[in-house]
Amino acid sequence: MFEDLEWGPAFKRAAFLVAFWLLALYVLTVAFPETFVLGLDSSAGVVSMLINAVLFFFFFAVFTAFTERSKRRRAAAIKAQRRGGTSARAAGAKNRSGVPEDGEEAGPGDLRGRHNPNTSRKKTARQRRRR
Repeated sequence: MFEDLEWGPAFKRAAFLVAFWLLALYVLTVAFPETFVLGLDSSAGVVSMLINAVLFFFFFAVFTAFTERSKRRRAAAIKAQRRGGTSARAAGAKNRSGVPEDGEEAGPGDLRGRHNPNTSRKKTARQRRRR
């Protein structure tokens, strides 16, 4: 469950967000003291605000680490599917006759990522040299 988590970037992002949150609270308290009261004039109010900031920091760091891992895994799965990796083969399993096992006809998307024999390699190489 906790493998492949990158804690460094998650802690940096969480620290930035908590610092921004505390700065915004301070600015709002100074700018609008009569409407935005946090009780920061007593030491108990400051301590409770710091405890909230620490709890929010750890919650956001864990949330960010899991979110980034899920994004990396999803991107890797999409990349493997485009290349024709194992996940793409399992998703479009076919029997020996080349027909998908669920009985549907093969669509134009089944050839994605493969070489197209109808294109000229000489022409594309010539266009690359011109640029």
